[in-house]
Amino acid sequence: MQTYLLLFVAMAAIFYFLILRPQQRSKRAKAELMTALSEGSEILTVGGIYGTVVDLRDDDMDLEIAEGVVMRIDRRAIASVIPVATDDEDEDEDDDLDDDASVDEAHDDDHDDDHDGDETPTAGDRPA
Repeated sequence: MQTYLLLFVAMAAIFYFLILRPQQRSKRAKAELMTALSEGSEILTVGGIYGTVVDLRDDDMDLEIAEGVVMRIDRRAIASVIPVATDDEDEDEDDDLDDDASVDEAHDDDHDDDHDGDETPTAGDRPA
């Protein structure tokens, strides 16, 4: 009799930790996402559409997906809120782009010296 009771308790604990607890966590995370949402937030929908929240209502919202293109979506269709990039991150990206451009220019200079007037295109010279 005690073995059956112990087995039942073990099964209930497994059920709780594998099914109920993760479900509660995801529900809590979704509720926090909804409370953090405001007009002007950048979001990603479950359908893969990026946009900016224009107007919030109780059950739905207006989402601007392109300049002048506004669509109405249900609040449950939000997959995530896109974090706003800080100024420091933008400067880092600009520096990376400048570094890439200088590498490309150096590569082009080296590439031009290889041909010395030869007009026969190679695989690297053909347009994609």
